[in-house]
Amino acid sequence: MDIAPWEAFIRGTALHAFIYAHEPWLWPTMQTLHYLGASLLLGTIGLFDLRALGMAKAIPPGAIHRLIPWGIAGYVWNLMLGTVFFFGHPDQYFYNNAFRFKLTLMALAGINIAVFYGTHAFAEVSALPAGADAPRRVKVIAGISLAAWIGVLMCGRLITFFRPPFFH
Repeated sequence: MDIAPWEAFIRGTALHAFIYAHEPWLWPTMQTLHYLGASLLLGTIGLFDLRALGMAKAIPPGAIHRLIPWGIAGYVWNLMLGTVFFFGHPDQYFYNNAFRFKLTLMALAGINIAVFYGTHAFAEVSALPAGADAPRRVKVIAGISLAAWIGVLMCGRLITFFRPPFFH
């Protein structure tokens, strides 16, 4: 089977060569770091979403929102590591439906974040005192966020199990 030009380009990069040369120890190390980034992301974003959905009402949402930069750091960290994974085995990812669905859910989560911060939803929820209930539209946004990020986590795990039937 001939490889596509984009794949030949990726396989010709120094990053691909480095990963290929150091794969026995590099890959599990990167996966461990990827899980830590996912923990930061889901731990902070998930906690905020659960508060918006009505759990832990004793905590003001604004206090939880101060943790969001840690979630953003986890996202950026995982985006960088995900790029390294892709460069290591582009065929395992590009032709993998679990990976494609993961990217789709990440895009949905990104649009959802833009809606949250681009509308008055953020101002409404950040001003809530402890014990207050979030408005319905904030709950919908939080529910979509939580579902999308859990789906991203699940699809990331399924990538290993739904490998394409061929490798170059």
